[in-house]
Amino acid sequence: MANFEEMANMVIAGEEEKIVDATQKAVDEGIDPIEIIDKGLMSGMNVVGERFKRAEMFIPEVLMSAKT
Repeated sequence: MANFEEMANMVIAGEEEKIVDATQKAVDEGIDPIEIIDKGLMSGMNVVGERFKRAEMFIPEVLMSAKT
């Protein structure tokens, strides 16, 4: 079963290769792609957005996260 919190953390950290592998594994396990996006990927990007608003992350880090 996919660990959405772990996936979100990968997005936050900009770990592109890891998130690609984790996403593919979740799809292979039969998890609905919308659920993967909502609970894993978007939850990570929501944290990135909040950190950017508080000036805890800056444009280069946001772009790295978005690229994943």
